[in-house]
Amino acid sequence: MTNERPVHVLAAAPLRRLIISSIVVLAGVATAVSMTFAPIVTAQSVSLRALADDAGLALGAAVDADALSDESYRELLTEHVTLVSTSGDLSMATVQPERGVFDFTRAEAIVDFAVENGLTVRGHELIGGDVPGWVRDGDWTPETLSEVLRDHVTAVVGHFRERNPGVITQWDVVGEAFLPDGTLRPTVWQQIIGDDHLRTAFAAADAADPEALLFYDDFYDDLAVTQDAVAAGVPIVPGANASRSTCELVPKCVGVRDRTAALVAADTPIDGIGFQSHLFSPDPADFSELSAWVTDLGLQWGVTEFDVPLPVTEIDSAEALEFQATVYADALTACADAPDCTSFVTWGISDRFSPIPAETGGAFGGALWFDADDEPKPAFAAMADALADRATPATPTTSTASVAGRSSTSPQDTTSGNGDGGGDSVLMVVGLGGLAVVATLVVVARRRRGGHVASSDS
Repeated sequence: MTNERPVHVLAAAPLRRLIISSIVVLAGVATAVSMTFAPIVTAQSVSLRALADDAGLALGAAVDADALSDESYRELLTEHVTLVSTSGDLSMATVQPERGVFDFTRAEAIVDFAVENGLTVRGHELIGGDVPGWVRDGDWTPETLSEVLRDHVTAVVGHFRERNPGVITQWDVVGEAFLPDGTLRPTVWQQIIGDDHLRTAFAAADAADPEALLFYDDFYDDLAVTQDAVAAGVPIVPGANASRSTCELVPKCVGVRDRTAALVAADTPIDGIGFQSHLFSPDPADFSELSAWVTDLGLQWGVTEFDVPLPVTEIDSAEALEFQATVYADALTACADAPDCTSFVTWGISDRFSPIPAETGGAFGGALWFDADDEPKPAFAAMADALADRATPATPTTSTASVAGRSSTSPQDTTSGNGDGGGDSVLMVVGLGGLAVVATLVVVARRRRGGHVASSDS
């Protein structure tokens, strides 16, 4: 009996140490490479503008002309939208405060910003609720007020077509012309001119810029419709929500649908319907269902004035922010998935400049996808994921990560197996390292075999 241990047993301990050491080294190298090559995910490195381009969708935001002097605000817009809306800066009261006296200063600032940054513009809105006193209080006949209507639309649309051709690609020609029950609102236009004021406005806009897309724009959200009924002193009727997402169940939608069908039948140059979307309801409607009638008429549609206001006590609540993100993603997905939905426009981009608090007496806020510090909210990441999922195969996709405690999304290369350039580098290093380990084992095995044979021969 001998105390001498077999050679292969003696070799096991150093061989095990060699393998463990190799694994540790490889793990360290992989981690270092991953940290070096993996994308740093921040709001600044994720461009929703690029993702929207890849998805073939116009992604826009309403712009506050005064806020354009703020550098952070400008950067958010240029990085994350393809289109800007003029908000209230093209309303009749703003543009033509006196008959024949036009002031385009504020709208021109927005259009110039768009031109400088390669964006397009949605002109909002030519004929709406903001009517100057000289129109509202004038002594008109149907003929003279029709002339005022045509002259105004022609002057505004024609001004920007001549000044910046091809920049304002969409116009909200008429907005909010219907009451909750589906009848036409008793505006000065309706009371003096009658139903024909809609056709007159669209015809004038088309004559002034035949290349632009012309939309009728209105809201259908349940709580917004209820609020409007109370303000207008008319009976409260159902608005749209999750259980009433088909147009047939919403009286206002039925009224808009039927009037639009009549306009189309009369060869009125209307291209689409805008769905205003200040979504106060806890169970908002499905836009795919609500817009189905537009498709049936052969028109386009867009989601406009989109935001999801939260009670001021909930604007920092994680649960409320996740709910908000889901609503943003669902609406954007419905639009992106529909071939006839051409644009998705939010009512601003940063809570810092949102009009919602003032419009709701301070009861609601936090409605947009960047917070009051211009930091991305969960809605930002949700929108990025929705767009990335609909990007063309040859374009970057995204992966969700954490940005300073908030979800965000980063573009990544899809040409590799895992869509991550850093991940490919890690795999390459690990693969080469694995070959090195195998080679080492082979050498050790040969040496061990050789040593065993030598000891047997002696």
